[in-house]
Amino acid sequence: MGALLMPTTEIRTSRWRIAVYLGGSLAFVAIALWLLQHPTQGAWKLKLGVGFFGLCAVVFVWLLINPQRLVLDDEGFTILGGFVRSPKKIQWRDIDGFFVCRLPRGGKMIGFNYKAGASPRPRLARFNRAFGAEAALPRGWPQSLEALAAQLNAYRLQALGGGGYQIAKLSRHR
Repeated sequence: MGALLMPTTEIRTSRWRIAVYLGGSLAFVAIALWLLQHPTQGAWKLKLGVGFFGLCAVVFVWLLINPQRLVLDDEGFTILGGFVRSPKKIQWRDIDGFFVCRLPRGGKMIGFNYKAGASPRPRLARFNRAFGAEAALPRGWPQSLEALAAQLNAYRLQALGGGGYQIAKLSRHR
């Protein structure tokens, strides 16, 4: 634990982005339903599209109701909300820091690696390392990935007693 008691900070996923994804899913459902009114040979593909994008819409509605939250405190961080059934706190002392990693198909995520001897280390950490990071945060936060990684690293350093580094802009994001 750091020398100073850190204020608890909560960062919520962007509801605006989730609403845009919901709108896109509903648009695809509507287009597929409209195309089903005009029988074609590939009707099964349209029904599959309605099912897939309908399921996506249900997921996005749930994320609007119960958005994911990243809670930071002086001990570590916890991811809550969304589809997280049993939240687990990851201690600051158990990780090296945060960075933006590139995914195999060109996307980006905020990743982090565990320190040697950290426990409990997830079973898939070694496998995930082949993709650039042992673990990653979900996507959809309101700020850019680079800004969020810098904010998390600054908070982590301060919580670990990182030499008086001032955290100026760790306000709540809603």
